Amino acid sequence: MKKRILVILVALCIGVTGIVSGVLFKVSVIDSKELSAMATDQQQSSFDIKAKRGTIYDRNNKVLAQSATVWDVIISPGDIEKNEPENREFICKGISEILGVKYETLTEACKDTSSRYYVVKKKVDRSTVEKINNFVLKNNLNRYSVYTVENSERSYPNGTLAASVLGFVNENEEGYGIEAYYNSYLKGTDGRVITTTDAHGNAMPYDYSARYSAKDGNSLVLTIDETLQYYLEKNLEITVSQHKLANRSTGIIMNAKTGAIVAMATSPGFDPNDPSYVYFESDRLTLAKMSADKKTEEEILAKKQEIWGKQWQNKAVSELYIPGSVFKMFTCASALEEEVVSLDSTFECSGIADVAGTKIRCWNIGGHGVSNLTEAMIRSCNPAFIKIGQLLGVEKFSKYFEAFGFTEKTGIDLPGEADSLYVKESDMGIVELSSSAFGQTTKVTPIQMVTAAAAVVNGGKLVTPYVVDKIIDSDGNVVKSAQTVVRRQVISEETSATMRKILEDVVTANGGGNAYMSGYRIGGKSGTSEKIDDYNSGKTPELRYVATFCAIVPIDDPEYVMLVVCDEPTSGYIYGSAIAAPVVSAVFKEGLEYMGIYPQYTADELAQQDVTVPWVGGYNSIRAEAQLTAAGLKAEYIGSTDGTEVTGQVPSAGTVMPSGSTVMLYMGDIPLSDYRMSTVPNVIGMTVEEANKALSEAGLNISITGAATGSEAKAVSQSVNSGLVVYRGSVIEVNFLVNNETG
Repeated sequence: MKKRILVILVALCIGVTGIVSGVLFKVSVIDSKELSAMATDQQQSSFDIKAKRGTIYDRNNKVLAQSATVWDVIISPGDIEKNEPENREFICKGISEILGVKYETLTEACKDTSSRYYVVKKKVDRSTVEKINNFVLKNNLNRYSVYTVENSERSYPNGTLAASVLGFVNENEEGYGIEAYYNSYLKGTDGRVITTTDAHGNAMPYDYSARYSAKDGNSLVLTIDETLQYYLEKNLEITVSQHKLANRSTGIIMNAKTGAIVAMATSPGFDPNDPSYVYFESDRLTLAKMSADKKTEEEILAKKQEIWGKQWQNKAVSELYIPGSVFKMFTCASALEEEVVSLDSTFECSGIADVAGTKIRCWNIGGHGVSNLTEAMIRSCNPAFIKIGQLLGVEKFSKYFEAFGFTEKTGIDLPGEADSLYVKESDMGIVELSSSAFGQTTKVTPIQMVTAAAAVVNGGKLVTPYVVDKIIDSDGNVVKSAQTVVRRQVISEETSATMRKILEDVVTANGGGNAYMSGYRIGGKSGTSEKIDDYNSGKTPELRYVATFCAIVPIDDPEYVMLVVCDEPTSGYIYGSAIAAPVVSAVFKEGLEYMGIYPQYTADELAQQDVTVPWVGGYNSIRAEAQLTAAGLKAEYIGSTDGTEVTGQVPSAGTVMPSGSTVMLYMGDIPLSDYRMSTVPNVIGMTVEEANKALSEAGLNISITGAATGSEAKAVSQSVNSGLVVYRGSVIEVNFLVNNETG
């Protein structure tokens, strides 16, 4: 009996041991990872430390975008419940008062005692963190009931400056522009804090915690120059307002030899600090009307999203446009390279060309008569370039169209670059060839256009444009740097030199076009294209236009190419030479010396320079006249010059006026009431010569503004309205403009 009981006990022991061993094996081997993870989950909690995003600098190391350390305020309902439930209402009340959040919101959050991480408020500053810390220490609260976690906040100190290039990022590191394209370099690696709890869920001492520091992101040094960017944006904004552009404007300034973009802007832009605000007035009016018409919230939101998408879009890279006559420089360069034309070639224009039964008009309906190649470019003669395109033929035209980069993206380091639209060689007939030759059929991006223009003048090299010069780590070490990439040789240096001469003649011909600047050698070409596709499709009720100008400076050794595109002007002016060229001129006037390009005047240009009127009060007539003559001015005396001194002068000292102008000098005791007066004539619509004569006959001086002074230029504004009475000798500023397609 005893023996049987012993056997049973042994068997039971063996069985139990087997079961226990099996369970132990399952726990320690088979399920070890899962159970370990569960234990870790119960015993540890963690939270991220946001990495500081890299800074974005301009080429002179001026900050364009930066991140600052901020903090998120966290409460742990679980820790409050386990460690100090009696303080729950006190904690909620204190945090509510410090952060300005609702007390009821916090008490409701504390009901979820399974949570150890409730974000009370994001991105508070250091002074607020100090208030939170003082509150915890002063009241001897558990250190995990209320705590703060490092975060990062992005800011753009210059507001709208370079916004379409920079873009922006949201809290999830999602965004637009450079911020999106280089996100993997900028964002860094988040850190982590891991805390260990005891069996009761209480946080254990610091020895049982681990902190893995965040690694800050790399920084970018752009090719963008903050100062030139400002000049470009300011003048684009002026033309958007002045010419009532319905579809924004864009401008690019690129180094012709390297492809580095020194300025790129879209106007109106947006402020990346507040990207959801609607900046274009017409868009705000559209939304206001939808609200007044009782549209649904869903409809209004859908419209806002459409507006935001366009507002944040970089027009220079992501939108297509019909280039118009600016494209003639590529047709001309291709034809010269293939030797199907020369500078001596002639072309006849009657104002219309018949191409296989299709009538194609010149902008000058009266025709240009006979022109050589340079004159055809200056006059921007459509029939001449139709002929040049036909001389090239479909195969060669298509070959150079591709070689200049119009069939592919440029590869610029910005997101959203659009593909061009064009007629393929296999689909191109004589009519398509003819219209493409003067820039009216294809649609390209502004970045494609400025890159191709650089190839025309830089010796024939097509370069890849870029906006990031180098990437540096948090210690200033260079991680990556940009290099000039020459994609191919498109035309020869000889052809490029010929094109530089032709394009300089375009700007200087007939007394100078609207991009002309005394003392500087500038080349360029204007364009005015019809948005015929939008009109034919019914997208727009009337035919609309795109006005453009492409300029090169200095044209004898090109450093910079600048393109301005003005989309849908509604002011009454449509030509690129009248709308876009003055933007180029204004930016160059402010920026060329800053860019290291200085004027070199000819004798004729020096003679026409403005001078400053000197002070001659108290001088006798001989001394006063000598002083004025030395300044390049003439004198007219009122009163006796015998033994008297100058008691008054018009205009006053410090006034800037053209060399050769006349200063009225009042001699002796002549009261102000006896000063001679003149009535200002109306000179609007006059040529420079006519306006100068009219003002001179009225006893007034003229100051000419605007680049153009030739016979084609007409006065478009005057500083003093006609009919007003002013002192004789006063300076009247008159602005002149060439309002046609020449240039």
